[in-house]
Amino acid sequence: MNLHDALQQIPGMDWEEIPRVDICGISYDSRTVQKGDLFVAIRGQKKNGALFIPQAIDRGAAAIASESELNPKPQAASFIVPDARKFLAEISRIFFRDPPAEMKLVGITGTNGKTTVTCLAESIFRSAGIRSCRAGTLGMKIGDRNFPSDRTTPEASDLYGFLRRAAAEGCTHGAVEVSSHSLALKRVFGVKFAVGVFMNLTRDHLDYHGDMDSYFQAKRLFFQEENENRVEEAVVNTDDAYGRRLQAALRLPVTRFGFDNSAEIHVSDYRSRLDGMDLSLATPAGAIRLRTRLIGRPNIYNIMAATASALCLGIAPDAIRTGIEAAEEIPGRIQRIDAGQDYTVIVDYAHSPDALENLLNTVSLLPHDRILTVFGCGGDRDRSKRPVMGEIAANGSSRVIATSDNPRSEDPMAILKDIESGLRRGACPYEIMPDRRRAIETAIAAAHKGDIVVIAGKGHEDYQIIGSRVIPFDDRKLALELIRKRMGLEGEN
Repeated sequence: MNLHDALQQIPGMDWEEIPRVDICGISYDSRTVQKGDLFVAIRGQKKNGALFIPQAIDRGAAAIASESELNPKPQAASFIVPDARKFLAEISRIFFRDPPAEMKLVGITGTNGKTTVTCLAESIFRSAGIRSCRAGTLGMKIGDRNFPSDRTTPEASDLYGFLRRAAAEGCTHGAVEVSSHSLALKRVFGVKFAVGVFMNLTRDHLDYHGDMDSYFQAKRLFFQEENENRVEEAVVNTDDAYGRRLQAALRLPVTRFGFDNSAEIHVSDYRSRLDGMDLSLATPAGAIRLRTRLIGRPNIYNIMAATASALCLGIAPDAIRTGIEAAEEIPGRIQRIDAGQDYTVIVDYAHSPDALENLLNTVSLLPHDRILTVFGCGGDRDRSKRPVMGEIAANGSSRVIATSDNPRSEDPMAILKDIESGLRRGACPYEIMPDRRRAIETAIAAAHKGDIVVIAGKGHEDYQIIGSRVIPFDDRKLALELIRKRMGLEGEN
C-alpha cells in the first residue's frame, strides 16, 4: 500500500509532504518490525516507543510515525502525528481495508462477564450455522483454530489484521471483548460494532483509572461518537447502577436485560443444580426455556446478554437456546474440576471484590457442607481492594487460605498482609500460605464429602508471575493432579 495515498483517507491533517513510499505492514513493537513496515511509536505505560525507532529502522522499517520531531532525521520516511494511538487505529483500518465493515461484530465491555459472553455468542453463532471469530482473554479464534493473544483486547493493528484474516476465511460474525484499557488506549477506535454490550461496572483496575467515575468514563467511550466505534445497537444491564446511568445517556436503540421485569430481556424462572441451571427468559421474541451447564446468578446475566445480542442480530430463538445449551464450561469461569471425587472443586478467575463475592454467593446456593476458599491478589495492582477481598472471603467461606496470585515485583508477604487486615474482620478461620501450590494442596487434602473447594484469582491462566519470572502454573491442572493423587489414580488415563 502506498503510504501517501493511505494517509489522504485520514481527515484533519495536511499529509502532502509525506513521501510516496510503499509499506508492507504496520508495527508498534520494534522487535516485530519486518522490512517495509510502517513503525508507529506509541507511548506504553512504562516506555515511549520513540526510544526504539533506531531498532525499528535497523530491522527495515520503511516509514516512522511519531508524536515528536525526530532529531536527527532518520533515513526512513518520517512524520509527526498528534496522537500515535489514534493514528495506529486509523491507519490499521485503512491498511486492512476495514474488515469490521464486512462483518457483524458484537463488542462486550464491563468488569465481569466479557469472556463468558463471547464464548456464548460463539456457540450461538455455530448453532445458527454462522461462521464466526472471537477475540478476548482466552486468545483469538477463527472457527475451530486458536491464535495467541497477550491482551484482553489486541492492539489496533493486531485486531484489524486478525479480523481481515477472519473475513477472508468466511467469517461473517464475531465477538470481541472490549476492555476499559483498550478504550482508553484507542485499540478499538473506529471499529464498527453491530451490537455493543455493557455488562456491569464494579471495583477493579483503579490502579490505572484512579477512581470509579474515570473507569466508567472509559467504558462510556465505547458507545459515544467521539470514539467512532459506530455501535449500531446497545445491550445494557439495567440492574447495574452504571448500566442505568449509561442507558439514560445513550442515543442508540437499547435492549435492556436484567432480573427486573421492566427489561426487554428478563428472567421469569430459574433453578440451580450442582451441574448447571434450568432457566426461562422472557424476550420480545417469546419465552426461551433452556438448560445450561453454567451455574450461578452471574452466568444468568451472561446468558441474558448473549441472548439479547443474538436477537439484535436477527438470530432465531431456537438457535439461541441450542447454542447456549451446547456451550461447555468456560475455561477458568466457575469451572468444575472433577475426577469422580465426593467433594466439589471449582476454579474461577475472580480477582476483584465483586467477582469474588458473586462467586462465593453462587457457591453458597449449591448443596454443600463447607466452603474452603483459596485466593490471593495480584501485585503491582490496586492495593485498596485487598482487605475488601479478604473480608469478603472470610464472610463467605468456612475456611480461607490466602496465598500468592501473581505477585509480580511486590513482596508476596506484603500483599498477604494487606489481605489479612480484611480477613481479621471476617467470621471464619484463615491461614496465610504464600506458596500457591501448597495452599491448593492443603485445601484439597482438607476437603470432606460434600465440601466445596473454591480456587479463585487465576482461572484460565497457565502461568504465575513472580518478580520478573513467568513460571508455568495452572490451577486447573494442579487441582486435578492433586485430586487424582488423593484418590490413588496417579498414572491412570
